[in-house]
Amino acid sequence: MDTVTLGRTGLDVSVACLGAGGHSRLGMRAGASEAQAAELVRAAVGRGITLIDTARSYGTEDAVGLGLQGLRDGVVISSKARCTRPGTSFEGMDLMDAGEVRESVETSLKALRTDRIDILHVHGVRPQQYDHCVEHLLPELLRLRDEGKIRFLGITEGFGVDGGHVTMQRAVREGVWDVLMLGYNFVNPSAAELVLPQARANGLGVMCMYAVRSALARRETLRILIDRLVEQGEVDATTVEGDDPMGFLLEDGVAGSFTEAAYRFCRHTPGIDVVMTGTGNLAHLDQNIAAIQGAPLPAPVLDRLAALFGRVRSATGDPEKE
Repeated sequence: MDTVTLGRTGLDVSVACLGAGGHSRLGMRAGASEAQAAELVRAAVGRGITLIDTARSYGTEDAVGLGLQGLRDGVVISSKARCTRPGTSFEGMDLMDAGEVRESVETSLKALRTDRIDILHVHGVRPQQYDHCVEHLLPELLRLRDEGKIRFLGITEGFGVDGGHVTMQRAVREGVWDVLMLGYNFVNPSAAELVLPQARANGLGVMCMYAVRSALARRETLRILIDRLVEQGEVDATTVEGDDPMGFLLEDGVAGSFTEAAYRFCRHTPGIDVVMTGTGNLAHLDQNIAAIQGAPLPAPVLDRLAALFGRVRSATGDPEKE
């Protein structure tokens, strides 16, 4: 497994991160047991993955903790605490106070069966919530860091409602976060312009989520998405070629699938350190690891993607959010 240093944290981690959220949640969303999910975690570590991402709100911290028994010292754990109170909308302003965020972290530590969380992110922060996080939650998180319960601080965005990265554009300038988790893929590569250059300059670690979503995996759904983006004025119709406008990703041996192309696109973007992949299936995990470790896409392919999607700010690759 290829490894990378995650920005100024100095943590050496695998370039592929096993994500325990998303549509799979280690297979638990489709009925996998906690024990089965834990076995997937152990199998991922056996394949060289040394970074596991979870969150209280995913309901997978217990499975991750179980899977990492006896393996903890060789793995970096990334988890999250919401800024909105559990049971309320991620979009609202019913926000946690310092005591509640401490309780959230303590609960995560117990579920993960560990004495420290290597990277603790404030989870899915919307632009209107950012000031509260810095003014009211960050001081308590710094105290938890001083106590050794957190090693590094991160922040994640609500990419589905913040495709232009308003939260990340603030976070990258603050100097208080060590790691950013942001949405990025070939249909919405806006972070490469709006966030990644300053993240690199400031030594921040960057974890890429949304590298592959269901709308990016098939010709039909990609075509539907492109047509919508043309209607919205985010894609220039003159750059859309023929009835199969994304077929060039599979021509001449460029990639074996759209999914493979999507992972390789993200992995080799300057400023992206780690690409997240989520699944409940071991064979699928092996395919994703191989794709993430694949070669960069050819320069002419990258040029065509930039011509198509360089102006996109709304899409995420999730059909239900498009």
